[in-house]
Amino acid sequence: MSEALSLGEPADEADWRALVEQGLKGAPWSRLVGKTADGISIEPLYRESNVRTASDEAGFPGAAPFVRGVRDGAWVIRQAYDHPDPERANRDILADLAGGVGGIELVLGDDGVAVRGAADLDLVLADVILEAAPVSLDGASLATATMLEAKLRGVAAAGTAFNLDPIGALMRTGVWSLPDMTDACGFAERLRGALPTSTSLRVDARPVHEAGGTEAQEIAGALSSGIAYLRALTSDDGLSAAEAASTLSFAIAVGPDVLVETAKLRALRLCWTRVMEASGAPPEARAAHIHAFTSRRTMTRYDAWTNVLRVTTAAFAAGIGGADAITTYPLTDALGLQTPFARRVARNTQNVLLEECRLGHVADPAGGAWFVESLTSDLADKAWTLMQDIEAKGGIVASLQAGHLQHMVVDARAARELAIATRRENITGVTDFPLLDAAMPEFEPRHVAPSPQNGIALAPMRLAGPFEAIRDRAEAKTPRAAVFFATIGTLAAFAPRAQFARNLFAIAGVGSIGAEDTHATADALVDAFRDSGARVAVIAGTDGAYAEHAENLAQRLKAGGAAWVLLAGRPGESEAKLRAAGVDQFVFTGIDAVKELQTLHAALGLAP
Repeated sequence: MSEALSLGEPADEADWRALVEQGLKGAPWSRLVGKTADGISIEPLYRESNVRTASDEAGFPGAAPFVRGVRDGAWVIRQAYDHPDPERANRDILADLAGGVGGIELVLGDDGVAVRGAADLDLVLADVILEAAPVSLDGASLATATMLEAKLRGVAAAGTAFNLDPIGALMRTGVWSLPDMTDACGFAERLRGALPTSTSLRVDARPVHEAGGTEAQEIAGALSSGIAYLRALTSDDGLSAAEAASTLSFAIAVGPDVLVETAKLRALRLCWTRVMEASGAPPEARAAHIHAFTSRRTMTRYDAWTNVLRVTTAAFAAGIGGADAITTYPLTDALGLQTPFARRVARNTQNVLLEECRLGHVADPAGGAWFVESLTSDLADKAWTLMQDIEAKGGIVASLQAGHLQHMVVDARAARELAIATRRENITGVTDFPLLDAAMPEFEPRHVAPSPQNGIALAPMRLAGPFEAIRDRAEAKTPRAAVFFATIGTLAAFAPRAQFARNLFAIAGVGSIGAEDTHATADALVDAFRDSGARVAVIAGTDGAYAEHAENLAQRLKAGGAAWVLLAGRPGESEAKLRAAGVDQFVFTGIDAVKELQTLHAALGLAP
């Protein structure tokens, strides 16, 4: 073997770090260290020393502590159906089953399928082979769960999930019903004997996620909810811990941050195993059955086609994270009801991951990766601490009634919204690379029923919501409001800042005039501004050009009829002089874009 091909000496971490620090040119090492929403450090390099792989605490696939998953082979593709018309919902279900879907998530309630009695349920599930396509209810009442139970008598429908969830109802509505809890647990105890291969209760972490919570908060909420159900089911000589756990399934939302979300599912299983161990359940009964749903808070209305990528990466994370069933929401989810095309893309996303990427053929594909193993452990530790805090306050119900968990989630939501507003976190098509006048995908409007939430409910949000609200106001105006670009110097000189400002304004639905035009003289520039008909102008150029021309240009633009003048770039020590000359606003990297774009809208007459 030649010297060039020889492996040589093992790489030395100290040498690597020295080279990296040289590249940082004096910047602190912390610049390379990221943070999750829970404050967990994400290091630039992970080694075997970061995890205890020699002892392999994750165990074997299918065995306690179930970090590496429970399922044997592929997950279940379980799509959601929420069209209010039972007949239309049935057509959607049959079409998807023919296209590769293996399970049905039947959404009920005011925002779901209108199942008012057994006849409606029969219509929704007409011609569905329940043995081959098990039904999972979302938003089920005791009445609808009982109706489904009656329909399944004599049917070997393994995997049916009735999903009664009074704690989840408390999270969503702020209303607690002890009778509903009693009825749900009674139903679970009775069904344990009648349909032992089905689950009766859902432990739902989605309300925490969709309200803006962190990964550890989601896990902690799920753990405390599961503990509450275990206590209720095992009290008064009821079920054993193992029997009680078999009636539960977990629902968890998964976003597009692949490795973080992968670690989240693994950490949930690790923590639940600890709960079951403490409850006295045998090792084989300590597994958490997880149904993953792609995150709805990450979906966008503008440039909705990018949702295909978000859903794909989220489903990928759920698959390699060991989810037992996955629901992928369609690209139009934030716009309205599902169309046949949107449903086809959603289900085929999973078909490609299973059949072409063959993700279901590998157990725990991320396992052994030092970063994933380390993050799994860190998330589990953080979530366990939060769960203990919830339990110390009386458990999940008491915590929710006191607003304890909600306060944690609100703080996490505010931090995330600030990161997005300042564009430290990006939403493609909304906060970055927006497309004006892009065609929307077809969708059917959805009737959104008024939510019966009170002040302690975990209100859902979408990360793109604040920016979309701003853009909505601009899109409602015809012709489109636009800003004139008062560019200084050559295209090569002003292009970076002009492009930054152009992209920023497009986020707010505001067009650009002359963003690539050059002007021979200041007189020609001001004449072009007058001819544009715009009332707002933005000065774009280099710092050197600003020092020489910006004050005079601002004065001339104001004299030429500009009602509002912006400057693209940080003003630095010249801010007072520039404002005195007529510059009203400065836009640059790191600003609160929501606040600044609302200010721009006011200048354009678009304020609400």
